[in-house]
Amino acid sequence: MQLLINIVPNETISWDRLFQLGAAIEAQRFAGVTTNLQLTANQDLTADHQAKLATLNITVQDKPQVPVAKHSYVLNLRENDVLLPGALAQWQSVTTQHAHTPISLATFDNQLPLDEQISDYLMIHANNSLLTTYHQLSKSDSVWPQLWGLQNYSVRSNLKNFRLFSQRLRPTGVLLPADQISSDYPLASIAQNLQLLSQHTEIVRLHVPTIQNGQWNRDTPFIWFNQLQAATKVPLSIDWEPAFARYCRSQLRKLLKNTEENHLTQDQQTVISEQLDQFVAQVDQDAQDDED
Repeated sequence: MQLLINIVPNETISWDRLFQLGAAIEAQRFAGVTTNLQLTANQDLTADHQAKLATLNITVQDKPQVPVAKHSYVLNLRENDVLLPGALAQWQSVTTQHAHTPISLATFDNQLPLDEQISDYLMIHANNSLLTTYHQLSKSDSVWPQLWGLQNYSVRSNLKNFRLFSQRLRPTGVLLPADQISSDYPLASIAQNLQLLSQHTEIVRLHVPTIQNGQWNRDTPFIWFNQLQAATKVPLSIDWEPAFARYCRSQLRKLLKNTEENHLTQDQQTVISEQLDQFVAQVDQDAQDDED
């Protein structure tokens, strides 16, 4: 497996978190990985930052070269995401079996303590026979072999499932087949995921978390709104279009419902509300056209 890990920085870059993520990628010693920090050409970097990025083999390109080798994938992450030990080996084992199929990764939340989430996860699965066998055979308290032992995946054909759109369309945390990336859309975007998924009949879901990831609609709500709006321009088939339109309306309503939590300004709320009104008006017009 050839893999491009494309790191999409937040508006204010957390350099410490970026270097931690880069070090975690390097520590897995996976020969087929290329890591890129997606910054514009006019972004000024200090000499210290440039040196550390070079040490971690992180390139800096606004439009990174997508791998072209067979069984190549692209994974977008933010710099405050966390790569868990053994993640790359687990991904490779799935991509070997399901080449050219997008893979949705289960995640831990990067706004909550990782240790607590892992402990809770293992507690939920405490009666799993794999875990009980491991505890009988090993004296180690390491959580990583326990998570690896629980790892499993499923192949799903319900691509337009409304409840699962958020985990499949988020710009970060989905392994995308490199040969299906479209240059018409930003590499890390809802639009990119949407155009790719809408051409598939299946998606793989990796059930045990291998990354700690954020939530775009919570962490950067107005960027999420802009991403949704841009994705409405993606040409879709007659069955995909209403499914995605419904999802957009739902996401905008959620943003407006949680304005204090999302820290949206009054101007941003107005923009989102106006866009929601347009979406609803379009639905009403389409219904009227159907009646006529």
